[in-house]
Amino acid sequence: MKKFTTLVAIDFSKSCYAVLAKALDFTQKMNGELHVVHVVESSFFSKKIDLDSIKERGFNELIKNFSVIKKENYHCVSGKIKVEIANTAKILNADVIIMGNSGETHFLNDLLMGSHTKEIIKYAQTPVLVMKIDHEIEYQNILVLTDLSEESASAIKKIAEFFPNSNINLINLFYLPLDNRINTYGFDEEDVKEYKESVEKQSRKNIDAFLKSLALPKNIKITASAINSSLNPKLFEEEVADIGHDLLAIHATQNVSFFAFDILENSAVDVFVLK
Repeated sequence: MKKFTTLVAIDFSKSCYAVLAKALDFTQKMNGELHVVHVVESSFFSKKIDLDSIKERGFNELIKNFSVIKKENYHCVSGKIKVEIANTAKILNADVIIMGNSGETHFLNDLLMGSHTKEIIKYAQTPVLVMKIDHEIEYQNILVLTDLSEESASAIKKIAEFFPNSNINLINLFYLPLDNRINTYGFDEEDVKEYKESVEKQSRKNIDAFLKSLALPKNIKITASAINSSLNPKLFEEEVADIGHDLLAIHATQNVSFFAFDILENSAVDVFVLK
């Protein structure tokens, strides 16, 4: 049977060590195996890179605080960050990539904070857990955005496998275009009310049917809601404020939407992205 495999992307900043410590604890609880990857972007350096030397120094630095990590589980590679992290995860058949939201040293701060984080998520086929705050990788309440597709159903089942003791709350967002056009189109208040109730009822019906179709084990604690949304990422936190959560899970297609990325950027809690 395949061992659960975690891949942690590091940049040797203080924050990445905090993430690594939490990832190590999480992996041990899963009876799994942890691997570490560090990518050296050769384009940043004018002189020729001695990758073997960098790898040796990096590993020696790593085991000062993490002596449990085996040398063969430390991967130091040269190339594009998004490509090499994704490739390493694929080679290892990793179950999850865990990374921090930012680094702390010089250009590495920019490296893992904005576009690179997004690029890794876009490029990797492996689920990515982005840790935004320093805490144990244990979640009481997971909020899952779903589009009610078969792919989303597969992602939800994977979330339930990763976190079987968490409360999972599915939400499906629906949009009501109730703006100034309503008057122009000749609808009165009663028409608008009837339309709104109809959409809300159908949305509720759809997600209830979807929840039933998942056929998850009885020990999985899961609920579902349909929420009227503006589809404005900056307002998303406000729209789901009544649903307490310490992890936001997003199912994304290969072409990850700007909406999903903006939610990731604005989220105050950790984000788990699955494809």
